[in-house]
Amino acid sequence: MFATSPFFMYNLLMNITNKMKLEIINILEMKKYLGAEYISPINFKRKNTKKLSLPGDMKSLEDYVNNCSLCELYKSKESTSFGVGNENSDILLIGLNYDFDDKRMYLIVKRMFENVLQVNINDIYMTNIIKCKTKRQKKYFDDEVDKCISYLEMQISIIKPKMIITLGKTFEYMMKINEEIVNISGNLYSFNDIKLIPLMDPLFINQNPSYKEKMFQDLIKIKNILDKK
Repeated sequence: MFATSPFFMYNLLMNITNKMKLEIINILEMKKYLGAEYISPINFKRKNTKKLSLPGDMKSLEDYVNNCSLCELYKSKESTSFGVGNENSDILLIGLNYDFDDKRMYLIVKRMFENVLQVNINDIYMTNIIKCKTKRQKKYFDDEVDKCISYLEMQISIIKPKMIITLGKTFEYMMKINEEIVNISGNLYSFNDIKLIPLMDPLFINQNPSYKEKMFQDLIKIKNILDKK
C-alpha cells in the first residue's frame, strides 16, 4: 500500500470529466436507492446568490410571479405559465418553457403518464422554470433562468414532491451540468434530497421517433421506482 499525497488526489479529481462524474453519481444514487450506504451522499443544491423574499403559499406566489418584471421577457409575454395540476402531488414535472395548455403538448404528457406510468395526469403538478409565455424564440435562456429559478425553488418547497421529472434542457439549468440529455435520460439523481430523473423533450421524441424505445425504457425505470415507494 502506498501513501497518496493530497496534491495527487487534487489533480486526479480535477481531471475527472463531467461525464465520468455523472456516471459515478448515477451508480452511487442507484446503489443508495437499492439499500447500499455510502459516505456523504452526493446531493445537488443549486446556489442562487439572488434570493428573493417570496410568499410561502401558492396563490400569493402566483400573484407575485404574474407581476414579475425581472427580465426582458415580461415585455413580450402573452401570459404567465405558473403551473397546473395537483399542488399536493408526489410528482413534479418541470419543463423549461413549455406550454402545458397547448393541446398537443398536453396529449403527449397525458399519454406518457397515463399509458406507461399509470398515473392520472390530474394527479401530478406541471410547471416551468421560465414563467412568461412568449413567442420570442431564443437558443439560450441563461439570464431568464437566473431570474426565474427562485420561483421554481419556492414551488418545490411548497409542494414537497417525492419525485421530480425534468424535460429536455431543464436538467442542465437546474443541476448546472452541461451534458447531452440523450446520454443521461432515465438516470436517477438527487436535488435537495428529492429524487430527480431527467427525460428527453417529448417534442424531440415526436420529431425523432428512433428515440421512442429509449424514452419508453426511461419511463419504465420511473414506474419501477414509483412502485417501490
